Amino acid sequence: MIKLVGIDLDGTLLDSNKNISPRNLKALKVLEENGIKITIFTGRAWISARDYLKCISNDIPAVFQNGAYVRTTRSNKVLRSVTLDTQIAKRVVEFAKDKEIFTVISQDFTNIPDMKYESSLPLNSKFMPYFERNSYRMKRVKKLEIEIPDNGVAGVTWVGEFEVIKKAIKELEDFREKMSVIVDTILGKEAFVELLGKNCGKEVAMDFLLNLFGISPDEAAFIGDSYNDVNAMKVVSYPIAMGNAPDDVKELATFVTSTNDEDGVANAIYNYILKERDLI
Repeated sequence: MIKLVGIDLDGTLLDSNKNISPRNLKALKVLEENGIKITIFTGRAWISARDYLKCISNDIPAVFQNGAYVRTTRSNKVLRSVTLDTQIAKRVVEFAKDKEIFTVISQDFTNIPDMKYESSLPLNSKFMPYFERNSYRMKRVKKLEIEIPDNGVAGVTWVGEFEVIKKAIKELEDFREKMSVIVDTILGKEAFVELLGKNCGKEVAMDFLLNLFGISPDEAAFIGDSYNDVNAMKVVSYPIAMGNAPDDVKELATFVTSTNDEDGVANAIYNYILKERDLI
């Protein structure tokens, strides 16, 4: 019996215009009315995700920045806050400069402008729409290393050719035990990769919530569309992939729903989750 449903935002609950459709909103309410806990699991910072939390009626922990930050939706209680060590962050930034990988540091979890960068924005990148949407959070600085506070950073983001980033990550192997590397999204040959503090990831956050609520993986579902959702999908017994997900993500799912522009979350709720609960 499903008691908890974790739902990704971009490419999942949100359509291509970054809106939650009326049908998806109604389906979320139906879950809550039937006593099923729902919450958000996103790679977004709390700052850029907070407005979407209105879709959840209950006060429940939600997951931000790929598990580095967990905060309740109504009472704003911080339950988990994991930073990347200052010295490791500086090493990662310096290393990226040598490899000419575009780098952004997220200074903290709640204040703006929190996203600092040094080199010119990658205007030809497929991820430019992301930077344009988050321009209000971004500030160009002269030297990125001096923007890293003594108490660590929320994370470091690399954007660039995936093969180059993969090689760079391998060369940073000495630091791997002290940080989490999250491949968030791959578009063609480009990748958006997050380097976070130790023990981050949506799967870690899922385990955290399951333990918090006393719910087993056999009683949980997760709906996602991208590579940063894969490990959380592996934790639960009811992994659900969006129709717009890559094929290798779909292969991990017990149910593949329609796309994020076709009310995929609502279709998963009505055609799979509620049927598993014998509620329809």
